Amino acid sequence: MSKHNRLVFVLAFLTSTISLIQMNGCIRKEPTQVDGSNVLKIVVADHSGLSMVNQSLGYAPVSDARVTLQSKYYYQAPDQPVTVSAVADSNGVVKFGNLALGEYTVSVKKEMPVVVSESGALDTVTVQGNQLLNIMNVQTIDTVKTELVRASDIVINEIYYCGPKNSTRYYYDQFVELYNSGDSTRYLDGLIVCKGIEKYKPNMDSVDYVQVLYIYQFPGVPKTGRDYPIFPHQFVVIAQDAIDHSQFVNTALDLSNADWEFYNPYYSEIDNPAPNVTNVIPDNSLDFTMSMKHGDVILADGKEFYPGEVNEYGMQYYHVPLKTVLDGVEYSINPNSQKLLTMHVDAGLAGGGINRYSGKSVERRRPGFDTNNSSLDFIVSDHPTPGYSHEY
Repeated sequence: MSKHNRLVFVLAFLTSTISLIQMNGCIRKEPTQVDGSNVLKIVVADHSGLSMVNQSLGYAPVSDARVTLQSKYYYQAPDQPVTVSAVADSNGVVKFGNLALGEYTVSVKKEMPVVVSESGALDTVTVQGNQLLNIMNVQTIDTVKTELVRASDIVINEIYYCGPKNSTRYYYDQFVELYNSGDSTRYLDGLIVCKGIEKYKPNMDSVDYVQVLYIYQFPGVPKTGRDYPIFPHQFVVIAQDAIDHSQFVNTALDLSNADWEFYNPYYSEIDNPAPNVTNVIPDNSLDFTMSMKHGDVILADGKEFYPGEVNEYGMQYYHVPLKTVLDGVEYSINPNSQKLLTMHVDAGLAGGGINRYSGKSVERRRPGFDTNNSSLDFIVSDHPTPGYSHEY
C-alpha cells in the first residue's frame, strides 16, 4: 500500500470511529422529543364522597379538575420531563393527543368547597389522584380516582430498613426520617409512629382506620402540645438505636447524632442518650424493627388509637383512625406486590428492587414531595441520608 493510500485509509478509519462514538453517545442521552400520534383519555372520578354520582355516567365526575401528564422517558431539557396539562370537562374527561408510547404519571388536583358548620360557612378542601400509566396503544382510556388530601406539613421523608452491606445479618441501623415541608413551625408532641400489619386485608379500603402492630409515641400532648418543635424545612431522624453502628459493622451507619430513638420500656434494651419515641403497647416486647422486604410506616397525630382484633397467632392489632393519619409509606422489594396499606393513605409502593443488606434507602424525590402515592413520591437512594437530602 502506498503512503498516500495508507493516509487515506487511516483518515477513513478515524472518521468512522468518531462517528460511532458520537452515535453511542447519542444513544446514552435521554430522548428529548415526544414523537407520536397516540391518544390518552382520562376519566376523573371522585371517591371522596364530595361529588354526587351521575347515574347516567355511573361515577361522580370531577369537572374542571387540573390533570397533568408527565413522561417518564422524554425530556424537554435535563431534569425537565415532558409535561402537559389540561382541564377536565363537565363529565370529568380530558384527552391528550400526539403522545409517544411509554410510561407516564398522571396527577389530578382540584380544590372543592365544603360546608363546615350548621351556619352554612364554607371552607375549601383539595381532592387529588395519582396514577402510573403505560400507553401501549393508539387509543388508551383509563380512570383516575380522587381522594381527600390530608393537610400535614410533617411527612415521612426517608426510610432505611434493608440493612447495610454485610455478611453477619446486622440491620440495627434502621431509621425513619421526618420533614417539615411547610413554612411554619410544627410540633411533634404526641405524634405516633406505627408499623403496619404485614398481612393483606381484603376490606382495608372500606374501613375508616388502619391496622398496626407497633405504636411508638413522641412525648407531649397530642395536637395541643408545644414542647417539641420541628422548624420549617427541618429534618428529624428517629433511629432504631441511636449509636455509631459502624463500630460493629464498618458499612453500617453512625446514628449517634440522631434526633430521637425508638425505645421500648417493656423490653430489655439499652436507653441511649437520644430522647425517646416510646412504645405505648405493654404487650409489645420488640424494638421498632421494620421488615426488610415489605412493610409500611404510618405517622398519625396520636389523638386516638384503640385495640382491634387478635390475629390467628394471638397477636393484638391496633386501629388508628384515618382521620388522625398524617402520612403513610408502603415499600416492597417487588413493585407488583399486593398492597398492605389502604389506598386512602398510600396509593403506591416505594423501594422496588431494594434487596436485603444492600445499604439503600427510600427517599422522597424532593424533601416533602407528597402526592400520597409512594410509587411516584419516592426514589431509591444508594446511600442513606439521615438528617439531610440527596442532591438532585
